[in-house]
Amino acid sequence: MASDGCGYLEEYAEFFKNFQEFVAKLNYDDDILPSNLKYKSGQEELIGECLEWTLRYLRLTNCPQNLLPFITKAALDRVKLKIDEYTQDGVLAPNMVEIVNEICLQYCGKDNPALRLLPAPPSIPIPVISTCAIRNSRRRMENRHAIVEDLDTIFNISTSRPTHYYGVFDGHSGVDAATYCSTHMHCFIAQSSNYPSDPEGALKDAFARTESLFTEKCEQENINGGCTALCVLHRPVDRQLYTAWVGDSQAIVVSQNKILQLVNPHKPDRVDERKRIEQAGGVVLFYGTWRVNGQLAVSRAIGDVKHKPFVSGVPDISSVSLTGDEDFLVLGCDGLWDSVKEVDVAATVYEQLQNETGESWASY
Repeated sequence: MASDGCGYLEEYAEFFKNFQEFVAKLNYDDDILPSNLKYKSGQEELIGECLEWTLRYLRLTNCPQNLLPFITKAALDRVKLKIDEYTQDGVLAPNMVEIVNEICLQYCGKDNPALRLLPAPPSIPIPVISTCAIRNSRRRMENRHAIVEDLDTIFNISTSRPTHYYGVFDGHSGVDAATYCSTHMHCFIAQSSNYPSDPEGALKDAFARTESLFTEKCEQENINGGCTALCVLHRPVDRQLYTAWVGDSQAIVVSQNKILQLVNPHKPDRVDERKRIEQAGGVVLFYGTWRVNGQLAVSRAIGDVKHKPFVSGVPDISSVSLTGDEDFLVLGCDGLWDSVKEVDVAATVYEQLQNETGESWASY
């Protein structure tokens, strides 16, 4: 296969061979993909949940990064064909493991002609991604993150400008809001009438829809708590980053010895935030740190129904044009930035890159 310029097909063939062996060893009595969801789902949420299960399963099987969007789209297409059936009597989520297995097993075999129907790697490679989540001294982990490569392929959106999505969600008073956002925010972006022509408009729509639907969940099921939300859309072809956020998480772009902050955190003592809160009838008080009505240390978040309208779910949005000289992007919750200086974060990533690649990188 490599001799005709399709060497990537060997990688695909090896994956499907390993996948077949993986499936053969599966015990379907085991809970392969335990659900993170603690609320009842509606039809609007079915696609997001199926997408979440599909990506988790494919990553569990070490699916090549270039194949993830293609296989995920095929799985969601099958769900959409029977969406009325799945939601006829309440919500009956399809078995995404069985659907993905059926799709992947049709490509098994090194000389399988179906392999040649699979997409070649993009001309601009999908960025390499690394994630880490640490609970620290908290009783439980309330944060979530989401990564969706090539949002456009997954949602069957015709564009020559593939978009990658990254999100970090810092939960408080429970994990429900963070889980909801990490499962659905990217779907609502892709489903917005503003997408893909107006990414900033799509981000605004998605935050509003997420806030509205999750607020309904809170009222119907007596859910408390909320989460900060930080979402980034990356268009490598256009060299553009679009960032939307509520709360105090932070994102930085690091170029050779330069750090660019993408976020101005929403904290109660920020002059414009304090003015907005007080005009709405709230107060900002100091109890160890500045807090909305003496309670929340962030002035914007998804959820937190008891603190509306003082705690807003309306995001700030920014866009940045890239030069192509950028080295990496870092997204993190306040637990990182409150403890580690940005310059130290950058230095640590540079050191890790040098250790892994053996190449010389700029460093701090």
